Amino acid sequence: MDKIKKLLQNMSLKKSLVLLAFFCLGIVSILSLLTIFRLSNIQQSILDTRPIIVTGYTSENNADTENGLTVVPKEYVHGELSDEKQIYYWMVTALMVVFPVFYIIIASVIVAKFYYKLKLQTPLEDLKNGMHYISEQNLDFQIKYRSEDELGKLCDTFEHMRNEVYKSNRKMWDMLQERKALTASISHDLRTPITVINGYLDYLEKSMEKGILTNDVLRTTLQNMAGAAGRLHRYVDCVNDIQKIEDIEIKKDFYDLKIFISEITQGFSLLAEQHKKQLEVQDHSRTLQVQTDRDILCKVLENVFDNALRFSNDKIRLTIEETEHCVSFVIQDDGIGFTPEELSSAASFFYVSPTNGGNFGIGLSISKILCEKLGGVLYLRNRPEHGASVTIKIHK
Repeated sequence: MDKIKKLLQNMSLKKSLVLLAFFCLGIVSILSLLTIFRLSNIQQSILDTRPIIVTGYTSENNADTENGLTVVPKEYVHGELSDEKQIYYWMVTALMVVFPVFYIIIASVIVAKFYYKLKLQTPLEDLKNGMHYISEQNLDFQIKYRSEDELGKLCDTFEHMRNEVYKSNRKMWDMLQERKALTASISHDLRTPITVINGYLDYLEKSMEKGILTNDVLRTTLQNMAGAAGRLHRYVDCVNDIQKIEDIEIKKDFYDLKIFISEITQGFSLLAEQHKKQLEVQDHSRTLQVQTDRDILCKVLENVFDNALRFSNDKIRLTIEETEHCVSFVIQDDGIGFTPEELSSAASFFYVSPTNGGNFGIGLSISKILCEKLGGVLYLRNRPEHGASVTIKIHK
């Protein structure tokens, strides 16, 4: 029974309806024939109760009879049924019509109820509930109806649409949260250099009033104010960079992976030499071509490599690894590595920790966003021995 039910659920709406209709039509036909046959027998039994009126006969010699003659009827007619029998007869005749019609009505109701419950009830309720949730801006639900028929495909399409809208809303929510974090960071970090500048201005004003402002004091104060102003300038540049990356259009094309690796390693080698660091390259890639945005990928790698230059002691390692679907660039240094807090927050906007030299955490933030725009991921970890490791994984 379960197999038949599952088979009907996976049939198309039209095919399953026709199949059920033919099945019930067959049952109705059999019941109607049996009923008519039975009622016909009843009709015949009623007719058999009519009196017989002989209208013509003949006589034949028969020695066995008392007078030697036997009367043989040749013509006869049936008499009329009684009023009660006639009513009974016509009632049976009417039932021969009523019962098949009754069977058809009952079968139609059963088919409609069974068809609705089997094919329509669950998907329509799921879709109705889904639209109600969406109207209330609640996407935290799931359409679970699964079937190969038209409504099953409609539910799959609806679930796909809900999932895409959920992802879009989630992405928008994350962007809003990042905007809030950016706004909070701007408010917090701008306050410090502005306070420093105001403090120096107040100090200069009071020194002038007291007549104790010397050239050395003025020079030192102006230098400190210039440093605070430089921090403000650098901070504004960082904010502009973040605003610009949201408008970046990714243009993927096919590039020779080996040539790309050769170019970036040459550039990184020159930078490492300038900073008196050793660069070790391990290329385990096998793919000849990779589809990506070359300029964006270069920017991501350059940002991460710049951090490795600042925090490494003597050595940086660049490893290119490959799986069936991805190419990974792993940049490792031999510095102090990430703290537990940095592992979770170092790629956030403007994260600052005592170990990053007071620099804004803009490089990793931009790299993470650009990497995601490429359809890849960027994640941080510490090396088992010591030092930090940043992995940029992109799809081929």
